[in-house]
Amino acid sequence: MTAIDTVVRQLRLPAVESESDLALLDAAERDRADRYRRTEDRVSFVAGRAALRRVLADRLGFAADRIVFGHSACPGCGSADHGPPRNSSPATPVTFSFSRAKRHALVAVAPSGPVGADIEVLRPIDIREMAGQCLSPTEAAYILRLPPEEGLRAFYRAWVRKEAVTKAVGVGIVLDLRTVEVRPERPGAVTVTCGAGAGPGSWTVTDMDGGPRVAAALALPDAGRRPQFMRDAGDFSQRIT
Repeated sequence: MTAIDTVVRQLRLPAVESESDLALLDAAERDRADRYRRTEDRVSFVAGRAALRRVLADRLGFAADRIVFGHSACPGCGSADHGPPRNSSPATPVTFSFSRAKRHALVAVAPSGPVGADIEVLRPIDIREMAGQCLSPTEAAYILRLPPEEGLRAFYRAWVRKEAVTKAVGVGIVLDLRTVEVRPERPGAVTVTCGAGAGPGSWTVTDMDGGPRVAAALALPDAGRRPQFMRDAGDFSQRIT
């Protein structure tokens, strides 16, 4: 991975839990897995955490079972309990962002510095109700005048862009999403201003090609590292092991 490369991988997670995936999780993650009531949610969580470790292991040259996750200090309050995720062991300057939705997952691995990624599976929602919670007046006016299917896609484009930026700045969606303008009328890449948390305040947010019913986005500092997007066809855990 060169100094300017950020690798983004879209993963298709398995539908059935495997012992090899579960074995990669730490005790806290296994406890969390046990709290899921629906089998499909548990499988998605276990497979996602295992896949994230395998992606990082592949990029860093470490064994997947050596990777231990922790948190950086939260830019908002300074707590290390809920800041941006990081590798606490083995120590490395490499940073990452991870998102999953059902059997879809997105991992972005950067050489250093902030990065944010988000992926969502499109499902019917009350866009008018959601608009008041997370869209700026300009964004809401644009999306609400579109035909229903176009409006749904535009809303999710806005949502994953906002999520990607808030992950990159390190504060998550505790930030008022209505204040983060992401230009949903413009597909592709946009410049987004967000001065909260850590980072430069200006971000390049790029739509990822997640498929016909999936929305995904990557956020990087506006000074720009070149993203390299890879989509895995099939069960990622079987491809890596």
